[in-house]
Amino acid sequence: MSSFVSGRIYTEGSFIEGYVEFDKGVITEVSEGSHRGKSLSEGLVIPFLSSCHTHIGDACLRGKVDGPYHLDALMRPPKGRKHVLLSQQCDADMIKGMEAAIDEMRYFGVGRFVDFREGGLKGLLLFKQAVSDRSYPIPLVLSRPEEPMYSEEEVDALLDGSDGIGISAVRDWPYDQLSLLCSHVRGKGKMLAMHASEGVREDISKVLELRPDFLVHMSSATEDDLNACKGARVPIVVCPRSNAVFGIRLDIAMMIDAGIDVCLGTDNAMLNSMSVIDEMRAAHASRANSRPLEMLEVFKLAVDNPRKVLNDKGVITIRAGNPCEFMVLKAGTGNSPEELLSPKTDYTIELVSRGSRIWKSEPWRESKGS
Repeated sequence: MSSFVSGRIYTEGSFIEGYVEFDKGVITEVSEGSHRGKSLSEGLVIPFLSSCHTHIGDACLRGKVDGPYHLDALMRPPKGRKHVLLSQQCDADMIKGMEAAIDEMRYFGVGRFVDFREGGLKGLLLFKQAVSDRSYPIPLVLSRPEEPMYSEEEVDALLDGSDGIGISAVRDWPYDQLSLLCSHVRGKGKMLAMHASEGVREDISKVLELRPDFLVHMSSATEDDLNACKGARVPIVVCPRSNAVFGIRLDIAMMIDAGIDVCLGTDNAMLNSMSVIDEMRAAHASRANSRPLEMLEVFKLAVDNPRKVLNDKGVITIRAGNPCEFMVLKAGTGNSPEELLSPKTDYTIELVSRGSRIWKSEPWRESKGS
């Protein structure tokens, strides 16, 4: 017997007022207007969100790093304070921190995440232990060599256990070694991504020569750099809250206006929550944008555009014939998308539909997604 939820529904890149009917884990109808039956839940109906850049291995450092924060002093490998502190953590604490970060993403309605997994083969093994009994959210893991030097044997082993390679930045590697690494990754048909032009501008021609599938940050890029990315069809993942921590201005509007597919990530788990909704709010409210972002533009950053980064792997939209993978939220007094994007508005996830199962908020928080 079919069920339905109703309210403001995000479907096909816009919102409609109507209902979503589903049966046995499949969406059967998405329509405007009212339904004659009794709705399971009413509110803001949106797909699960995607966080296209995370470092969940940092979660064990929450509360252990004091500000003020300087980007290179804290983050740049191998001597950045983050890396020094991570080297002092035991495996059990690392795993526990990653598990907590995964659970937190689920609490916040994140369905898929892309993690830049540091620490070489050992770091990848710890990640696999953390996700082993958590079926949701679904990870795409990009591993990284332990040192900025190319080793065919190490890269083969990393790629056997991961979806690809995610490096820190071009400037952290000898370029000849990085070229060998990137050629190896492409030869295996795996994903290649890298940080670029975060705190300082980097030579975009050198970056794009490596043929990355996507770039992270590009907050210090010029308009010409963005046009080059557009020409190469390279998406960009931005992390507004992380950039704000370091006092970096991020003009997302300029990226969108350049025709780039822009996505959101929550970045370092030690600095921010794993909430993509909070990332959406930061993007929407940022005064660094050259023009205000429209509400639908912000939703596309977290729902539609990640398909370009994830290569359409399992990205679910609310459409008849698709598997159920959506949530119903209460936001403010009117359950409107505008209220959800307001930093002053509280929101709650009231109902979750994933596959053939339905959860209320608290059981979903405890479910581990299975």
